[in-house]
Amino acid sequence: TFNDGRQATFLAVNPLGVQADGAVNESGRVSCSGFNCSVGTREGPDLSQDFVWQSAGRLTDTGYEVEIVLPLKSIRFQSAAVQTWGINVLRVVQSRGQEQTWTPARLGQSSFLAQSGQLVGLEGLRTGRAVDVIPTVTSRVDGGPTSPGWDYHGGSPEFGGSLRWGVTPNLTLNATANPDFSQVESDVGQFAFDPRQALFFPERRPFFLDGVEQFQVPNNLIYTRRIVQPVAATKLTGKAFGTQVGVLAAVDERAVSRSGDNPLFGVLRLARDLGPGSQVGMVYTEQHDGDDLNRVAGIDGRVVLGRVHSVTFNGALAHDRIGGTGTTAPLWGLGYRYNGRAFRTRYSISGIDEAFRTRTGFITRPGIANARLSHSYTWLRPERALQSFTAELAVDGTWVYDSLVGGGDIQDRKLHLNLNSQWGGGWTIGASVLDESFGYDPT
Repeated sequence: TFNDGRQATFLAVNPLGVQADGAVNESGRVSCSGFNCSVGTREGPDLSQDFVWQSAGRLTDTGYEVEIVLPLKSIRFQSAAVQTWGINVLRVVQSRGQEQTWTPARLGQSSFLAQSGQLVGLEGLRTGRAVDVIPTVTSRVDGGPTSPGWDYHGGSPEFGGSLRWGVTPNLTLNATANPDFSQVESDVGQFAFDPRQALFFPERRPFFLDGVEQFQVPNNLIYTRRIVQPVAATKLTGKAFGTQVGVLAAVDERAVSRSGDNPLFGVLRLARDLGPGSQVGMVYTEQHDGDDLNRVAGIDGRVVLGRVHSVTFNGALAHDRIGGTGTTAPLWGLGYRYNGRAFRTRYSISGIDEAFRTRTGFITRPGIANARLSHSYTWLRPERALQSFTAELAVDGTWVYDSLVGGGDIQDRKLHLNLNSQWGGGWTIGASVLDESFGYDPT
């Protein structure tokens, strides 16, 4: 809706009208593992968001038909009088393992969204009064059998609520006080395959999910689940003059504080478009817990060079002060990607100092540096029984951060050979050969 070739609203409908939705934010990162990595050519949607829209579908003699009704107040878009939106329509053919697009889209491109078509001449777009108010009242009664009868103890009711206001078509203000998140789904169980790494649980609370794409930062420097039980919070999200804006302020409950005071959170995220697919951004976060303080400031970006080359970079400094003692430490990363039609490469190197601390983000494992090299080649034969075959060779190394800086030995080594084949009828067959060794952290 901003025609920037980098962000998009994702709406999906099957032939029976069952819907899915989310957001696509191209940042140069493709999530995959094992032999599935050879298939990962572009970034998938983040399905955590839930938009308000309607869909219907029906089967016909020649296939199927679907219809979508999308209220303008459910999405963000430009505020110009005459607008041009980017759009693409995809059809997934499960029986053939194919994906068809409305506009011609090549596999060998750094950006998929930049290859979308356009809706031109859009005029008179209005969201109306986009104001949602959700009041909440919660109460609790405990009881148990006594001799004789039952004994009940009731507490005082608690009042709260949330407000969502579309200030303009491209900016939204949210506020909440004493919110009730009891209806939020439970976290899915996870397996800790490496005890040195902390488990990541995604955000599920509606207040924090609205506009979550504006707070996406490399290395998860913004992780709203650090705000455990907000007493009050407000945020402004959207896009104006080619710049993404995300501002969040929150007061947390005393029960989650070390000092006994209410922890205070502040988050600022700005990102500026630099042509189709390219962007540069900054992030600043701050958390106060009594006299303790944590600040993180960083920059990041993605630069698309031509059609198939892209470079990503990020860096941050964290200052953490507890009990009058403060530390300052860096985090950094650099990546390069070549995404051709047949040949693809991915190079990356990153490092996190052992003393890097963030109380508003999520660091899986501090004190390490990592380097990864990946090369893959795909043979395409769309009209044959074997439609494609991909071979990928990936090398991954992890060092203790101080060892890399001081020229020490590598700690973890990984060599992966991933093979993937796609056959007619939608079948996929893959295999991986892994050679890995792991070292112990120094005591």
